[in-house]
Formats: sequence, C-alpha cells, structure tokens
Amino acid sequence: MELSRLCGDIKKKEILLYGEQEEIIQFLVKYCDLLNISTVISEYNNEIRLQPYSDWDIKTVLFADMKFAEKQVIIICTKNKFNVLRRRLEYLGKKEYRDYISCELVEHLLYGKKLMVCMGTQLVGQVSLLIQTHQPLMEQYNIVYFSEQEIMEPYMNRLQEYIHVCRCCAVYVRSSCEKERFLLKILDRRTLSESCRIITIADYGFGGYYPQIVKDRERVSDYLLRGYMRLPIDYHTLAFASTDKELLKLCEQGMPADDIAGQLINDNFYSVEAVIQYFTEETKRFNQLESMSDIRLSQFVEEHKTEYLCRNLYEWSEPVVSYTANLILELLNMPPLLAAQKVRASLIEEISGSELPVYPSVQKALNLGKDLKNKKYRVVTYSEVKYLTLEEYLYVLIEYLYKAMDIMKFSGMDGEMIFRPDEKVN
Repeated sequence: MELSRLCGDIKKKEILLYGEQEEIIQFLVKYCDLLNISTVISEYNNEIRLQPYSDWDIKTVLFADMKFAEKQVIIICTKNKFNVLRRRLEYLGKKEYRDYISCELVEHLLYGKKLMVCMGTQLVGQVSLLIQTHQPLMEQYNIVYFSEQEIMEPYMNRLQEYIHVCRCCAVYVRSSCEKERFLLKILDRRTLSESCRIITIADYGFGGYYPQIVKDRERVSDYLLRGYMRLPIDYHTLAFASTDKELLKLCEQGMPADDIAGQLINDNFYSVEAVIQYFTEETKRFNQLESMSDIRLSQFVEEHKTEYLCRNLYEWSEPVVSYTANLILELLNMPPLLAAQKVRASLIEEISGSELPVYPSVQKALNLGKDLKNKKYRVVTYSEVKYLTLEEYLYVLIEYLYKAMDIMKFSGMDGEMIFRPDEKVN
C-alpha cells in the first residue's frame, strides 16, 4: 500500500491528535517540531478546563465541539482504544489512511522508510528491540512491535490497530506456532500486500531448564487465585507467571522453609537422566514447530545447551536473541549486529522480566555451573527490580506459598488439595 499517496505530505497538513494523554505527550515530545500540530481532541471535560498541552501552544477541544475541515490528518495515539476511537471518526465519515492513521505509521510517512512489523511472543519482542540498535537497518526501516497478547483472545485490545498497520508493512516478522497459525493465514490472504516479505520464527517458549515449572496454569489457577490476590503486591507479581510444583508439593506437606530449600538446592534433587530426558523432550517439541518456519532454533539450542539460554519459559538470553536477530538481518541482506556482546546482553537484561531459577541438579546435569553457580536472578515486581540468589528466591516463594495457604485456611478451604503434581520428572 502506498500510504503517502493516500495520506499526502503529512508535513504540509494540519495535524489533530486524538487519544490518551500519556501517549499524546510522548508523541508531542517526539514530533512536535516536525509537524503542524494544532489541536488535541479530547473526550474529557476536565482536560478542556486544564488545557494540558498548552506548553506546546496546542489547544484541547472536546470531541463533540470539534469542527473538522479538509486537509486535516487525525493521528490516533493510544495503546488500547484504537478501535473505539476510529469508529467514532468513521461515524462522522472519516476514512482510514486518508483522514486518520495510527501514530505507529507517522515515522513511516515522515521519513519514507519501509515499515517492519514484528508480532509474537517475547522472543520477537526482544529481537525487535535488539535490531533497533542496528544503524544500517534503521536507516531503511521503521519497526513496530505488537505482542501476541495484545491482539489475541481474550484481550484483542490492539487488534484493529495491528491490522491497520500491517496493511502498510514491507516486512512482517512473527512467531509461528500451532496456537495462532490461523492468524498468519488470514494476514497472508487478506491483509498483507503481495510484496510483503514474511519471516517466521518457530518459538513458543522453551522449558528445558525448568522441569519444576507447571506449564498448564489451569491446574493451579484455583489454588492461586484464592490466595495470592490478597497478598502484598511483590508476592503476587513474583508467583503470577509460573508455579513451582516441587515447592508447592513440599509446602503442602508442611515442611519447614530450611528443609524445603535444602532439598531443592541439593545437586542430586533431579537425576542426570531425568534432566537430560526432559531437555530432550522439550527440544523435540520445539523442533516440531519448525517445519514451516524461516528461522529455526532447536539445533542452535541443542548445540549450545551448556550455555544459559533461557531467562524463563518465554524469554531468552543474549545468545539466542542475537542469533535470531542476525538471521533476520541476513535474510534482509544486511550486515550482522555490530554492538558488543556485553552491550547486547545488557539491553536484553533491561527489557526482560523476572528470571526463573535453574535448580543446581539441572545445572549439574547440563554443565551449566560455570554460568549459574553464583548467579543472582533478576526479579521484576510492580514496585522494584531486585536480584536474588537462588536461596533468597526460594525463601521468598516459600513464604508466599505458606501465606497463600494460610489465607485458604482462613477462608474455610483447609484440606482441599487443589493441585496434585505428577511424579514424572523426579
């Protein structure tokens, strides 16, 4: 799609901003000196009274009072309400691309760069940020990232904006897996242009280093929901994404915290055979996702399994992210990443969430000790980012689980075994 042909020269048009205050301010900071922005359209009487954009000499007008004119372009600045706002505009006869666009397309219009859309799991998000440090790529492309959570059920809060942006892209990078393969087919046939280059990455998480983690959240959701929502926020955040079945099993037996930690820290907790078998099964599962993918990771993971490759079930460490980013660059006939490995690792660290601890018995079986022996794991909560040793991490989780169980007892659930972990791995 020739967006510039539909929209015209955006630098010569009067620009109206419509959306949410935080996103509008971010837009103004970035583009105010480059565009003729005259007005912010608001839904809120309080904003009209306060005129929050007066520092930029921009007036705020209530939507109901707005008098639209020809040769205006409305830029929608929002992370969650694009569909609602575009419907209000279309009710007034405004046309997509001609009269309104997403703020994600502005750089594409301003500088005439090709558009690259990255959509998918955490790996795609990590890669999309890493390749933005690649100057030759950024001279040619504007990169927009959508997480699969934002556009898939049950959320879908950016689905319409995602489709709106995808129609204009020259390169489309996404995770490929069984769960949302139908969406890729829809975009291939109905949304993406025929000339769009599609690059797929076979990734939907890898749990090879974490045999203690339950992947099926439904099995433990009732147990957790009755307890963790009433706990301090740090506990809620730390335990929300995954459940350690070994910790849970030992806590349900009423063991003291020191005894639980002592068992899990023992480097013979899991047998070498069990760990290797689990890692192999995860690699095979991963390999099955790759038949229709451009970028394959299972062989790389197998060849580098003695390195610390996974930060948790869904986020990866620098070796995998850099490997994937360089393959994308190669497919686009670009030189490899120039930033030093430590710089790349630091960037990935900064944008990633909490790490899961790798048990010493897993470290021993997979020869990971050199990387993880004295490691402090990154833990991200709503209130802070902190780094915990394995023992500190375990004690926090044990405290969390016992507090959750106390709440359950107080609620009259004492004696109910919501969760019964299988004994397959140990």
